[in-house]
Amino acid sequence: MAKNNIGVVKQEIQKLAIGNYKSYPEEYEKAPVDVARNIQSLARGYWDCREYKEVVRDEKLGISLEDYQQWTKEAYSAFMTAQSMN
Repeated sequence: MAKNNIGVVKQEIQKLAIGNYKSYPEEYEKAPVDVARNIQSLARGYWDCREYKEVVRDEKLGISLEDYQQWTKEAYSAFMTAQSMN
């Protein structure tokens, strides 16, 4: 599937974020302020580590750091909902 639309990029970022939440649960089971800071840091890390082709893609699609931050927050909410169901 081509990664040339916002929906695909969003899914990719959220999949990475959920993998991170699963791998490092201790970073996301703290006080809400710490969790929010860790989620923003995660989004910033994804943003800062993009390859050139991803930067070009994001510019073309109008994707910003704020989008990455929103998507990682949404992924965290989905992750926590799934955890509470287990």
